Amino acid sequence: MPPSTPAPLRCHLLIGPPASGKTTLARALAPMLSGPGEPPALLLSTDALRAEVFGDAAVQGPWIDIQQRLQQRLLEAVAAGIPVIVDATHARRPWRLAITQALVLPRPVAWIGWWLHTPLPTCLAWNRSRPRQVPPAVIQEMAASLADPHGGPSRAEGFAAICAVVPTHHEELEPLLAAELAALDRRIRSARARETHWQLHGYSRLLDLERLLFLIRLLSAYPELDGSDPLCREQLEAIVSPLPQGDLAERAAAFLVRLHGACYGDANAIRDDLAWLEANGFCFGGETLAPIQLAPLADADQAATPTSWRGGIHGGHPPMGDGPVFQRVMTLLRHLLHHPFERDPSGTLTLHEQLIAATASIPGAYLPGETATLRKDLEKLLTPYGFRAARDNVRHGYALGTALLSAPRLREIQALLEQAAGRLADPSALPLLGELQQRLAWADLDDTSPPLRLYARHGVVDTALVRRESLAATRGAEAIELAIAQRRRVVLRRFAGAGSHGGGSLGDGSGDWRVWPLQLIFHHVGWYLCAEEDAIGQEHGLIRCERLDRLGLQASSDPLRGGPGDGLRRSPERHHTALRRLERLLHHTGGIYFGDDLNAQLALASSSARSRAGLLQTLRFCATPWAFAFLREGMGRYPREQVRFSRPLPGDRWWHHPDAPHVLDPQPAGDSHPYPVELDLPGWTLAADNDLRTWLYGFGAGIRIEAPSALREELLQRCRAMLDVHGAATAAEPPPRPPFPNRLRRD
Repeated sequence: MPPSTPAPLRCHLLIGPPASGKTTLARALAPMLSGPGEPPALLLSTDALRAEVFGDAAVQGPWIDIQQRLQQRLLEAVAAGIPVIVDATHARRPWRLAITQALVLPRPVAWIGWWLHTPLPTCLAWNRSRPRQVPPAVIQEMAASLADPHGGPSRAEGFAAICAVVPTHHEELEPLLAAELAALDRRIRSARARETHWQLHGYSRLLDLERLLFLIRLLSAYPELDGSDPLCREQLEAIVSPLPQGDLAERAAAFLVRLHGACYGDANAIRDDLAWLEANGFCFGGETLAPIQLAPLADADQAATPTSWRGGIHGGHPPMGDGPVFQRVMTLLRHLLHHPFERDPSGTLTLHEQLIAATASIPGAYLPGETATLRKDLEKLLTPYGFRAARDNVRHGYALGTALLSAPRLREIQALLEQAAGRLADPSALPLLGELQQRLAWADLDDTSPPLRLYARHGVVDTALVRRESLAATRGAEAIELAIAQRRRVVLRRFAGAGSHGGGSLGDGSGDWRVWPLQLIFHHVGWYLCAEEDAIGQEHGLIRCERLDRLGLQASSDPLRGGPGDGLRRSPERHHTALRRLERLLHHTGGIYFGDDLNAQLALASSSARSRAGLLQTLRFCATPWAFAFLREGMGRYPREQVRFSRPLPGDRWWHHPDAPHVLDPQPAGDSHPYPVELDLPGWTLAADNDLRTWLYGFGAGIRIEAPSALREELLQRCRAMLDVHGAATAAEPPPRPPFPNRLRRD
């Protein structure tokens, strides 16, 4: 220590839940801290300051008013060389660090912590005998916080020493306090001796180290903190609302203050943290084999500017305060960010051995055989700082935040998004693709190679040419997605003049429709919204589907505008029940038209096979060899249990899976359409589903419909109408065929 540096002044911080005896200890301790002719120690009590500021110690006014007065008097006393006792609970680490390490002091201070281990029942009993009682729940919560094995008081928080006191074990406090004070010099020298050979660095202080770890955790979950998609924005606004402005450091500071405490919210320090993370490869997606560089000590820690001292300089440090420990742990943390869920491909190494082998070439990383050290570091780093769930199984591996996929997998996702945004015209994929492309470019992971898979089908809707208020536009898609995620009731309107196949549209065309949106589905040519109508007074409503570009969201129920409108929310159970019904309707109908009968929908979506069978009718047709080849290759169009196909004709050599439903007898020899097919479908599908007709009639003369007769007659009428339009003669009526027996299976 340079000769001009003043000796550290010992100041004292009391730690304990309410009614643990702190004020009694402070009054006994104060006279022991000053010798004859010296100014007495200053006792700063937050209760006394509340009474002074608000007129009553029981008034819990704005903490900033108390904090400013406490810090000002503390600074004045330290500048005058007067020892200070701070009497407050200091039950949480940020409250302690705000004094021991976050304060800029006019001279070096060695903080002594006095931790009162008063049993909780005793605290509660003493609280009941006080004129001003604290709610028992507050005492219990603070006692639990102090008992936390990770977040409880520690010398690493910048204390020169922590003295443990159990008031219930001593009739008189003065002899105990005198003995503790007499032993302080020896205890402090002994503790410092253990750290003599440590390589201190810029993150040796616990405050700086935790701020860095909290920042990594925050950015691994919310990169850029910009809330670019509605769900992410909703999660961020649940932390800080409205979202903070400024550069990344200023926005991160606002979130760290709210999440972890005001002492972690130094935007300038966070700006330095971001630069350190960038320089050490935490923000780069390529190979990171460079050694972790230690940040330099701040000037004040090197005693270069003794007029501006930060607290904790003469106190303890966390284990990662030693340079080699910090390097090995941060090397591992960086590796896990870039290579989550890493496994040994040969299966011969354990997970921890593989992590050591993967980082073995990096200077400062773990050495072979240090698996126990690595496992302990993971236990003390990942779980306490929120990188993984406390009860997560180690066999699942380690993945930090949203870093779940390798670089090649991310490129595959980029290609899929490009397909969805381009060929499928998914309006939600456009902003997501833009954000992903930007982040991959930052990480040097952008790749111009062609995709391995390509969607041949295009969506018919051009999202650049739709109405601005349409759900197919980017903003409308975000709004309806957020409404789905929030299980929010919304008010929709169908645009006048929009296309319709006659039936199956949301509402009746006469006005607004209150619906519970369920899912967005890409079907054949475009994106559709599946929604359950809000049937007032009924438990369930009719489920319908409508194309996004034909719908708009009423402004009063737009969740992106912040107004609830009439948008009530329903329970997850009700929402999931409706989703299960939608899944069953999609499964059994093979399309997105579900008819107009609520009771029929409920019966078809029932778990009872008997209820479903009562709604199904049989469609039977016979196919030519060329048409049947296409049909038997497309068995996934309708549920297997609702499909029956012809057996092979004698001499047929086409292959079929032994579990495929080839159970029908072929037509008699010489029939032009020898292969029968039967489909069990809901009556509304046979009566009005346009998708069924497009598929079935598309085979032209390749099929011959036998039942139901109404569907055959409809096809004939269409053919006659087409012939009439094109000026051809009316086709001859086919000869009548014998009635088809309904062989619909009943369970």
